[in-house]
Amino acid sequence: MTDIKSTDNKWIRIIGIPLVGIIMPLVFYNENAGPGLFIWIIISVSLTFTIWEGSNRIVSFLWMKYPWEKNPAIHLLISIIFLISLSLFLILVLFLINYAFADYSPDYWQTMKGVNVAMVLITFFTTSIYEGVYLFEKWKKSLVLTASLEKENIQSQFEALKNQVNPHFLFNSLSILASIIPVDPEKAVDFVNKFSKFYRYVLDVKDEIVVELKDELDFVMSYFFLQKIRFGENLKIITNIDASVLDNFVLPLSIQLLIENAIKHNEISDTYSLTITMTNNKDCLIIKNDLQQIQSDSNSTKIGLKNLTERYKLISDSVPKFYIKENKFVAEIPFLVIE
Repeated sequence: MTDIKSTDNKWIRIIGIPLVGIIMPLVFYNENAGPGLFIWIIISVSLTFTIWEGSNRIVSFLWMKYPWEKNPAIHLLISIIFLISLSLFLILVLFLINYAFADYSPDYWQTMKGVNVAMVLITFFTTSIYEGVYLFEKWKKSLVLTASLEKENIQSQFEALKNQVNPHFLFNSLSILASIIPVDPEKAVDFVNKFSKFYRYVLDVKDEIVVELKDELDFVMSYFFLQKIRFGENLKIITNIDASVLDNFVLPLSIQLLIENAIKHNEISDTYSLTITMTNNKDCLIIKNDLQQIQSDSNSTKIGLKNLTERYKLISDSVPKFYIKENKFVAEIPFLVIE
């Protein structure tokens, strides 16, 4: 839904309505058109106010229900229907006003042609103003959104690289590699391939706002392989994801962040093995892990989860949900719709 509020600049209304309402009778006034000029100015200002406020509300409704960027044809069609209907209504109102002040004559429509044209012009003028205002507001909002997304995306890239590409992580990974080379060279080669794939993905998605779920899951399994070398059978992951949702979109590095949090914040040992499960429904990916929190980690600030939620808010009305159920930490990651 387009999030644009009804335009309500009081100074535009205070100045614009009387100005347009006065100018139109002065330009199109005909001495034979029923009431005198002063009466027509009062009528014109009243009708201008009605048109002005009506155009504001109608255009606001159109932008909410039929935003230009999603349904331009419907938006334009309804705008034209509104303009024609309102113009015909105004012409009828003017006819009734004139009929109340003067007798009907065969040359009425010729006499009132200028006044009718004035009302139609006011209708098109005010509607065009509000359409232009909304287009400008939409364009301005899109610039702000693009800048915000770029800032958040850069921050996400930085955090991912900072958390993963650091001396401690590299030292652990190389130590694991050194320990398995003499024992299992084939596994060492596999380790290097997964390690390379891991970092290549981080670099590949650095400029992306969203990625396909299947690509993110493939990346997560590379990350999980590296962690499983470290924890062995004490770390398990179970996936039961429908093939029908693999082409849906999620934020890059979002699932990896949740897997990393589960490993980082929970005890993993021979006594407490950690199992992570990934399933889905039609709207989201569901990730669960055993809740066996490390005691020293009880005051975690959950910055990663907050950052993920904020990134979702920038591009979607749906946001991730995090909660505890049956002694498991549950994360629900919404699928994103790309239009």
